[in-house]
Amino acid sequence: MDKIVTKTIEKLNELLPAKKKLINEDSTPLISKNSNLDSVDLVNLFINLEQIIQKEKKLNLTFDDLIENINQLETIGSLKYFLTQKFKNE
Repeated sequence: MDKIVTKTIEKLNELLPAKKKLINEDSTPLISKNSNLDSVDLVNLFINLEQIIQKEKKLNLTFDDLIENINQLETIGSLKYFLTQKFKNE
């Protein structure tokens, strides 16, 4: 899932101004007061992630899956872990 998350972050960063771009490190916050992202940015991140996973991995991930598990997605590292666990038997 590392490559998928990296690709998703790169796609999001294309839309963000320089001061909001995400550094692709496991400790980078996605959801917290320390995050550079606002709610619209998060929606874009999640939609891009959903599309890339469906296209490249042929796996089903919905926006609702992400929102329902938002407490597990505080950092890039926790997002990768969530996705790895979700699809470990796929």
